[in-house]
Amino acid sequence: MFCITKKFRFEAAHALLNYDGLCKNIHGHSYELLVTIQGEKDPTTQMVIDFKLLKQIVAGEFLDSVDHSFIFNRNHPDAKQFDGYKGKTYQIDGEPTAENLIEKIASLIEPKLPTGCALYSLKLYETESSFVEWFNDTISR
Repeated sequence: MFCITKKFRFEAAHALLNYDGLCKNIHGHSYELLVTIQGEKDPTTQMVIDFKLLKQIVAGEFLDSVDHSFIFNRNHPDAKQFDGYKGKTYQIDGEPTAENLIEKIASLIEPKLPTGCALYSLKLYETESSFVEWFNDTISR
């Protein structure tokens, strides 16, 4: 069994509307996402998954939509203040915390993986020194 990891970067702004501190204001991050896939080598390609295919999946399901966007909680009562915003937005159910974003990413990527590949883990850096990790609890370690 092998685990392969690909690193992605994206820029985004968010506001934590349920937070009593500076992060309730719109601010941005240079995010770094590490996606780890587990599986056996394909007998023909000798790869778990082609890195190019993994990039296409992550970009198509998440990165293309979120990069250089403003992320916010679509269900928060104060979200109406952003109705007139003309820029790129990415709306999620819940506050756009690193924890909620990583759960969203997992839910988008996992079903798109080819047979024989499993989403093993994700690591999302919000800053250089702060990150959240997600592990697939259906995979034995």
